[in-house]
Amino acid sequence: AKENQQPSHHLVGRADKPKTMLDLTMRFSFLLTLPLLVSGGGSSSSSSASLNQPFTSSFSRLNHAACVSLFYRNGRIGCGTGSNSAQLGHLKYFDGENVPETEKAYVAVMEDYNLQASPVTLLMKELQNGRLKGVLVLNSTNSNEEVEHWYSPEPQYPQGYGTPSENLNYGNAQFAWNTLGSGIIQYDLFGLPMAYVIESDVSDSLRNEAQDESANGDIVAEFTYYMGPEETNSIDCLGWKDSANDKWNPKCLPLGGSSVWATAGPPPDQSKPVFLVGASMDATGLFHDLAQGSDAAASNILVLLMAAKLVGAIGDDALSQLNGQIAFALFQAEAHGFVGSRSFFRDVAYPGFQCNSEQVYAVPRLEEESESACLDPLYPSLKFSKLGDISGMLTVDQLGTVTSDGYFYVHADQNNDYMGKFLASVLKYGYTKTSSFQVADTSAYQNGGNNNGYPYPPTPLTSLLSLSEGSVGGAVLSGYDHSFAKTMPYHSFRDSAYSHSISLKAIAGAATIVARAAVAAAYDGGNYNYATASEYASELIPELDHNEGALVALANCFLYNGECSDLNEYSTVRAKNEKGQTGFGIGAGVSLGKPPNFYAGVYTDVYGQPFVRVGDKAYGRYTGEDFGKATGDAIAMQPTVLENAVHGLLDDFLGRGSADFKEKHCKKQSDCQNVGFCQYEGESATCTGGGVCVCSRANFHRALDEALEAAEDMPTGYFVVSDNDQGVSPIYTEPYWSNQVGVRVYRDVGPLPGLMTLVSGAFAMAVSLCAGFLLRAGLQKQKLY
Repeated sequence: AKENQQPSHHLVGRADKPKTMLDLTMRFSFLLTLPLLVSGGGSSSSSSASLNQPFTSSFSRLNHAACVSLFYRNGRIGCGTGSNSAQLGHLKYFDGENVPETEKAYVAVMEDYNLQASPVTLLMKELQNGRLKGVLVLNSTNSNEEVEHWYSPEPQYPQGYGTPSENLNYGNAQFAWNTLGSGIIQYDLFGLPMAYVIESDVSDSLRNEAQDESANGDIVAEFTYYMGPEETNSIDCLGWKDSANDKWNPKCLPLGGSSVWATAGPPPDQSKPVFLVGASMDATGLFHDLAQGSDAAASNILVLLMAAKLVGAIGDDALSQLNGQIAFALFQAEAHGFVGSRSFFRDVAYPGFQCNSEQVYAVPRLEEESESACLDPLYPSLKFSKLGDISGMLTVDQLGTVTSDGYFYVHADQNNDYMGKFLASVLKYGYTKTSSFQVADTSAYQNGGNNNGYPYPPTPLTSLLSLSEGSVGGAVLSGYDHSFAKTMPYHSFRDSAYSHSISLKAIAGAATIVARAAVAAAYDGGNYNYATASEYASELIPELDHNEGALVALANCFLYNGECSDLNEYSTVRAKNEKGQTGFGIGAGVSLGKPPNFYAGVYTDVYGQPFVRVGDKAYGRYTGEDFGKATGDAIAMQPTVLENAVHGLLDDFLGRGSADFKEKHCKKQSDCQNVGFCQYEGESATCTGGGVCVCSRANFHRALDEALEAAEDMPTGYFVVSDNDQGVSPIYTEPYWSNQVGVRVYRDVGPLPGLMTLVSGAFAMAVSLCAGFLLRAGLQKQKLY
C-alpha cells in the first residue's frame, strides 16, 4: 500500500514554490458561473429567476468539464447546442433506462456510471421530440450504487475499424482491445450539450433536486455551448470565409503540439542505425478537461523517462561502443490519429523531409551557435535529419496497471517480423526480467493470430509499421494481454490515480526491462542473438528501485499535481534557454494542471506551433527573402509545460554521460558557455531544471496532421490542406469557443418577480419624471432656468 500513496518527494530537492498559472481563458472557459440572481435576473425565457437555498452559495462557482465538438475530415463528433441560442430546461433525473415523464423542456441529470451507449442513444431519441435540452452528468463518488464495470467512451476498436483513423492501421484493425468500449466518443451529439459536474457534494445536491417531485421541477439548467453548424467538417472550418467580406476567418484549429525525442550517447551522425523507444504522451476523453490519463499517458511518460535515466547512466563511452544508437521519443496527439509519430516518421524516412527554402540559422545573429532550420515549412530544428536508419522500435503502453500480477506482455508478430521476434525473445529472457516482473507472450500470439493480420494495439509502433509497410518492425510492451485493463477504462475520467492507484513497482520494473531491451537491441546490431545481447544489457542496467527519488517525485507530478515545483523548474529553465537564444518572451507554457490533464490541445503559437519573426511581423510559414535582415529576426516556438519539462528531463537524464562530466550549477544556458565536457561534434552544453549544466540531447518535433500545412506568409493559426494529402489521416480540429460558453443553474420562480421589477421600475421612472418637471417649473419661476 505504501508504494501507491501520493508521494511528497521532490526531484531536485527543493521546497514547493508558488506557480503562476497562464491565463487560458482565451480558449477555454470551463467554470459554470451561477450568478446570484435577484428578481431582475433571469433565464432566456420571459420568466425571471432568483437563487435561494441551497443555490445561494454552494452553486455560485460550480466546477464542471464540458463535452465539446471536434471536427474531422468527413464530419463532426461530440456535443453542443443546436444554435447560438441557449437551451434550457428543468432538472429531471434519468436512471439510464427510463426517460423522464414530462411535457416540459427538461435537462437530464444522470450518474456517470450510466454514461454508456444505450442510455446516450435513448437520450438522442428524446432530443428528436424537442423536450430534451441538455445533460448534466454527476460525479457519483458518493453514490451507494454498486458498479460492476465503468465503461470507456472509446470504441472497442480504438483508432481502428469504423473510426476516422482506420486507414492508418497495420495488421488487424478489428481486434477488440477495448472490450468495455461504448464508442460514444465517436457519436455526433449535435444539439445535445453535456457537462460533467466535478464535485461530488454538488452532484449530490443536484441529484436530490432532480429526484424531488415536490419541487415541481423549478430548478433550471441553461446551456450555451454552440460549436458551429451541423454539417461542418475540418476542411470547411479551417477554410471558412466571412460572407460579408469574403475574408479568410478560420473557425477551428488542428489538434496537435510538440513531440519530444532525444538520443543517448554522442549526437546522431547517420553512421549508426537507430533503435527507438517510444510512447504516446497524451490522452483524451468525452470530457477533455478530465483526460487525466494516469495509465494511458502518465505511466508511459514515467516508464520512458526512467528507462532513459538508466540508459544515460551507462555513460557516453559505453554507448558509443554499441553497434546502434538508442533514441527515446514521446509523441503528442497520438489519440487523434497518431499525429506525432506519423509526423516524425514521415520526416525521418517515409518519405523523408523536404525543405522548400534554403536552410537557415534559426537565430541568424548567432550563426553556427544556432540550430539549422527551415522556413518553408517552418521547422526551428533539423536535427532529426541526422538520425541514421531506424532499425526497430519498442513502444510502451499502459504499464501502471497490470492485468496479471507479476507479468507484462509483449505484442509482436514473431512469425513474420524478425525484429519483433528478437525483441520478444529479449523481453522474455531470464536476464532481462526483474525480481518482481517478467514478460509473457500475449494470447493473440499463442493462438496464432487470425486471417486479418497480426493485431497490434494502437501505439506509435502502428505508425512505423504502416509507413514502412512492415519493412521495419518492433514490439509493444504493455500491462495488458488481449484487452485493456478494466480497472481504469481507456480514455475515461476513471483513468485517474485518484480512482485507482498506479503501481510504482510496475513502473520501475517496466523501466528496467525497457532499458535492458534497448541496450540489447543496440548492442546486437542486426545479428538477432538475443541471449548474448540480453546478458550484456543486464550487466550494464541495474534494477530500478520503485522508491527511487526521481521516480517518486515525477509520479507525484504526472499522477497528482501537474503544477508541481519539479515540472515548473524544468519548464521554466528551458523557457529561459529559449529566450536567451531568440530574445523572445517565451514562457514556461500552458500548465499541465492539478490534477494533470493530458489532452493534447490545439496547434497554435501557445501550443507548440513554430513562428518566425521577420522585421516587425510574425508568420507560421515564410516564403519571402527578408529573413535575417533585421537583428531581431528568429524562429522560435512555445511548447506546453509538459513538453518543456519532458525536454529538460531528457536532457538531464541523458546529458551527464561524458567521461569528463563535472557538475556546474546554472540558472540559464548562458551559464554553461565555458563547459568543456561536451566535446563531440555538434553538441553543446545547456542548463536544465536540475540546476546543472549537461550536454544537450533532447529535441522537439512538430505534431501536426500530415494533411495540413501552415499557410504561406500568414500568421500562426492559418492552415491549408497539403497538395500531397493522400486522404488517409482524420484531420481532427477543435472549433473556437465563444466567450459566452457555459452553463447556468438557477431556481425558476416564474414571472411574478420580473413583473414586480417592471412595475417598480415604471413607478420609479414616473416619480423621477414628476420630480424633474416640478424642479424645472420651480427654477423657471425663480428665473434660474
